[in-house]
Amino acid sequence: MEIDVVGMSWDFAKSLLCKANIRYNQSITYPTKDFFPLEDKGYYVVRQKWQDDILEITLAARLLKGGV
Repeated sequence: MEIDVVGMSWDFAKSLLCKANIRYNQSITYPTKDFFPLEDKGYYVVRQKWQDDILEITLAARLLKGGV
């Protein structure tokens, strides 16, 4: 099944995946430096990749403007 959830909020993407009965695993990625603060409300899908019949989802928090 073809589905593209990259760029969507995780809450919305997860609801689409559940409705489509798509199995998935999710992981969260973090920036290597903490120069920019991270938004503390929710995550966004930044990558998706099919691994056999499971969609591997990578999530990230949105970066906020301004340095630490």
